[in-house]
Amino acid sequence: MLNKEKIASTEIFKGLSQEQLEEIAKLCEEVIFNHGDRVLAEGERADYFFILEEGGVDLRFELPYRETSKEMTVTTIEPGNCFSWSALVRPYKATLSCYSTGKSKAIKIPGAGLLNLCEKNNHIGYIFMQNIAAMIGDRLTKQQEVFIKEVGESLQFNW
Repeated sequence: MLNKEKIASTEIFKGLSQEQLEEIAKLCEEVIFNHGDRVLAEGERADYFFILEEGGVDLRFELPYRETSKEMTVTTIEPGNCFSWSALVRPYKATLSCYSTGKSKAIKIPGAGLLNLCEKNNHIGYIFMQNIAAMIGDRLTKQQEVFIKEVGESLQFNW
């Protein structure tokens, strides 16, 4: 069992009580990734939800017949933030690939276990899913900004 203090300060669990955090901490385990490790592949079943403690994780698109590179990065996850929310939402498949950018340390939580806890305790589920929705909305906004910038540059240079 992980110490609840490790997850208490994360934005994704903001609003939960100490007892509720303790329940979540029982599901958690720490993992280490080395530079370049692919934590999860786009389209692959996502069984775990992660909270990054140290290092960084790039979320990237995979293009057919091309090796992945930094240029395919949509966003970089920094310590305190989470990734692999797909482990919590049907069809439980990764929407992007996740690559460690150096030695990284994360908290790994089984998606099924977290969902079971949310089902048993609807208050945990409500607060947690509100926080997940806010995170996903923020990421969509960032992706729109990148898209608008790219379209603007394309129009400017007549591409």
